[in-house]
Amino acid sequence: LLLFVTALAACGGSGSPTPAGVTTAASTPGAGDSAVGDAASLLASGQSKLSAGSLDAAAADFQASLSKGKSLDGYFGLGNAYTRQGKLVEAETAYNEALKINPNHVATLSNLGVVYYQQAKLADAKRIFERALAANPGDAETHYLLGATQLQLNELDEAEKSLKRALDLKPQLPEARFGIARLRQMQGPT
Repeated sequence: LLLFVTALAACGGSGSPTPAGVTTAASTPGAGDSAVGDAASLLASGQSKLSAGSLDAAAADFQASLSKGKSLDGYFGLGNAYTRQGKLVEAETAYNEALKINPNHVATLSNLGVVYYQQAKLADAKRIFERALAANPGDAETHYLLGATQLQLNELDEAEKSLKRALDLKPQLPEARFGIARLRQMQGPT
């Protein structure tokens, strides 16, 4: 399951819309100001470098954008870069900073949950995935992530509900299908 969980880490957010009322570098009033413009350029550069796999350069751009002003996008991008580098403690810190700006940013919550999962902080991962689902109950991938965590916690009944919900929302989600197969294996012969 960890392979599938890791594959979903740091995928969210690049195309996720900014929730209403959330201020990002690109949407800050006065975006024509040079500091904000510089921050927006650094964010765009960081995202481009992250997409290209230049992880150190992406992290540097996100850090530089944050030196111009704290932003959800900056911390989220930095967390994604750190996650992909395997710097899980640093990713956890960056995602938690993003959540101080918007406590209900679903992509950040999901990615933080994956970071906790990868660190074997399963109770924390479960709590964060549940929080993400409270903000967006229709997110099939997060239902899967919660189910995978519940499997690791040996909460088989809860895992089955979460994995089935993921498949209800997205019937072709391969990770959820794999999770159900793993669940059946753990349950043993009936």
